[in-house]
Amino acid sequence: MKKRLCLFVALGILFLPAHALSQPRDKTRISHSSLSGSQAILWITQDAGLFSKNGLDVTIIFISGGPTVVQAMIAGDLPFGVIAGPAAITANLEGADVVVLASFVNTMEHSVFALPGITRPRDLKGKRIAVNRYGSSDDFGARFALKKWGMEPDRDVALLQLGGQPARFSSLQARAVDATLLQPPLTGTARRANYVELASLADLGLDYLGTSLVTTRSYIRSHEEPVRRLVKAMVEGIHFYKTNRPASLRSIAKFMRSEDSAALEETYQQYALKLLTPVPYPTLKGVEVILEDLAKRNPKAQGVDPRKFIEPRFLQELEERGFIAQLYGK
Repeated sequence: MKKRLCLFVALGILFLPAHALSQPRDKTRISHSSLSGSQAILWITQDAGLFSKNGLDVTIIFISGGPTVVQAMIAGDLPFGVIAGPAAITANLEGADVVVLASFVNTMEHSVFALPGITRPRDLKGKRIAVNRYGSSDDFGARFALKKWGMEPDRDVALLQLGGQPARFSSLQARAVDATLLQPPLTGTARRANYVELASLADLGLDYLGTSLVTTRSYIRSHEEPVRRLVKAMVEGIHFYKTNRPASLRSIAKFMRSEDSAALEETYQQYALKLLTPVPYPTLKGVEVILEDLAKRNPKAQGVDPRKFIEPRFLQELEERGFIAQLYGK
């Protein structure tokens, strides 16, 4: 009887699916910092099973604003964040070991939307612009745009910290502010509601570390292999995004809690086909632009080597062994 039982157990193990015989997956957490189309890449990668495929059990959480995400990382409460570059670079300048692993968007994909009646950028003088938090990507973008238009932030235009995109858009709808910065899919919603699109920041020629994958060097030292596999999963997620439109649209809709098909399609077109590159290297020029802006208020940002803020070696490994070229059939 014992022999028969052992035989059945052995046969059962033999015919188990391969994933059931694999090592337990590494549990980790990653936060996104805004409800925007650029950060939907996390959910697309998750829904496609690519974290699991790479031996990771990932919990995605939401923490509003890049600076708050970085604080959680520095405290050791969070291994990874998907945020824009300024918060990571600012923390690094102040002595934190925060580093950028990948940059999915190397410009700013925000557009400045204003109330009807504000038809030109100069009409913003004396008005109020909603941003998430000081130091967040939309705060940087608002300040960049205002200076490009010959206005001084905080003097000529008030910048109000009002939270994430949905909250800022609600404030615009309630006329509590005169303008804000939005990303797809809310750009399409705002356009159809007749708010005035004053400018797309990408059209202003801005090199920038936009939506980026961030961790700390201390976490890399203690968890190098899971970091390597997370970067690989995200690269596969980009490929899935670009080549699986219906599934990607479903993930974006779930993430954004939206059924607006036109806005979702705009999001897909903007990110999958235009902004996301197969190898999401963080650019030195993008770091330099952020440092130049920070140097106006923080002397520590002057003359710093931009390579200090990025860790591209995991992407380089994937590229050098031909993994990314294989994904795209090259």
